[in-house]
Amino acid sequence: MLEKQQSVLEHLTELRRRIIYSVVALLVTITGCMFYSHRIFIYFLSTATSDPKAPLIIVQNAMADAFMSEFHLAVIAAIVIASPVLIYQLVAFVLPALRESEKRLLYMGLPFATGMFLAGWAFGWYIVVPLTKNFFLTLSSSAGIANHITPNAYISFILGICNPLGIAFELPLVVLILARIGLVTADFLARIRKYAFLGIMVVAAILSPPDVISLTVFFIPLYGLYEFSIIVARLGGKKKE
Repeated sequence: MLEKQQSVLEHLTELRRRIIYSVVALLVTITGCMFYSHRIFIYFLSTATSDPKAPLIIVQNAMADAFMSEFHLAVIAAIVIASPVLIYQLVAFVLPALRESEKRLLYMGLPFATGMFLAGWAFGWYIVVPLTKNFFLTLSSSAGIANHITPNAYISFILGICNPLGIAFELPLVVLILARIGLVTADFLARIRKYAFLGIMVVAAILSPPDVISLTVFFIPLYGLYEFSIIVARLGGKKKE
């Protein structure tokens, strides 16, 4: 009983140490990103006013609006930059409890997870954000409405599209892990395809701005990822003995 209590205490001590390392790494990275967030902030704002047919005017309604927007960007950038350290601390904590096959899957999955997140972010930035922004600006401009937006609202608009898409693009990796440990199969995913279709439609409606174009732009890649996940589960799933 004493050995078990000591083992639990050691695990809690190790967890506390990993959390401290992660917090320190994140704080240091946020501090560093604050020196560069202004350049990113200016770049994002330049995309807001790039269309002369539907001009978007950036206004500040509060004294600290621009500063809070830059800080928001610094935090997001810091999380992305510090993610290798954060993931390492998590992996280092759970690694002793994993089997060799699970360790190999973890090592292969981490780079894939990063790539899929960046792919989702790029899809949001280069495709979804311009289409959604132009739709709303053109609609309001055609009605003679001036388009004014605060810096924080514009940054939130971008991050509110790109971050969820980055997370959504992790679906094939999640399915692969579940398939490898035998929790899901390709046949099961194929059988529930119609329910997945409805669920993805609901998710796309929640994530996208309230218009049909944005809903379609969100839905098509998300459902495509689901179909791709079925292929991934079929190729990489747990083999029947």
